[in-house]
Amino acid sequence: MKRIALCIFVFSLSLFAADKEDLSHNACAAAKKCLNFILPRCSEAEFEPVPDVEYNAEFCSAFLDLQKRGIDLKSPVTKEIFGHLGGRYRVTYETDGELPVNGPMMSYLFDHFPFTTALVNAIQETNYTIHYNSPDQRIFSGDNGGNLFGDFYWTLQDSAGTGLGFHNVFYGSGRCKILRWNLHGIAIAILDMYPSGNKTRYRFKAIVFPANAVLNSIMKMGFFRDVVKSKISEIIKNISESSESYVNGNHEPVKKSETIKKYYTKNLEEFQQVDAGKIPWTVGDAVKKKREESQRQKPQFVTETQMIFKQNFPAK
Repeated sequence: MKRIALCIFVFSLSLFAADKEDLSHNACAAAKKCLNFILPRCSEAEFEPVPDVEYNAEFCSAFLDLQKRGIDLKSPVTKEIFGHLGGRYRVTYETDGELPVNGPMMSYLFDHFPFTTALVNAIQETNYTIHYNSPDQRIFSGDNGGNLFGDFYWTLQDSAGTGLGFHNVFYGSGRCKILRWNLHGIAIAILDMYPSGNKTRYRFKAIVFPANAVLNSIMKMGFFRDVVKSKISEIIKNISESSESYVNGNHEPVKKSETIKKYYTKNLEEFQQVDAGKIPWTVGDAVKKKREESQRQKPQFVTETQMIFKQNFPAK
């Protein structure tokens, strides 16, 4: 499951970063033209259309989708995201499929990225790593042990209050190598999942932002799309094979994993209970349980003397 998150930066391509003024202009103009919304801290000049950008239905669809999903239009992160979406160049890659994992299991795996990575590594003999950079687990970094590196912000975890953990928007930066190019840049990824019985359908969309017209054309060419899609297919195949292998009882690689023995024994026991249907799980439960545990471990100060008491005066 963790590898889906890594898709966010696998397809990033931007040889020159847009400056803050361009990003602000892109965001302010697009929000006004597409959503009729005035972003905070926009100048009058920034509401003017960006040259060579046509604010038609196709261009505005990404903004409307994020608005419908409930993104906070007043957030600085949203303005940054809109800054990239509102530029001249963008390329979208999409894929869909099905994984042999039920909803609660998927939720648990998405709620424990480091543990999920350890599971995939044990079964697939890969070298992925991931770690959280914030207590709420919304900011995280990962790599594949080789030529993929990325930093991410889990911007949305549901779609306007529907399907917590199953409708996600990620925003990240990273670097990798595709063919002869050493690529780096920004990407937005949208992952929708639809659990049904013991399976989960998914739709994945990655939006990347080439720095100029030449790169934009290259990334839209058939051969480049084929390479990108092959990478997506490889990732999805590994996810599916790992999931199906574990669900079908191939637990030996996991039991033998020194990493899991050392760091994730409790997670494995909990995951097996979720798999067996003994406990439910929703994305966010991991953070909630950690907070509850932290509260239980705080020292409780108890005094035998009343701090506030009623003073009795002698009757006159």
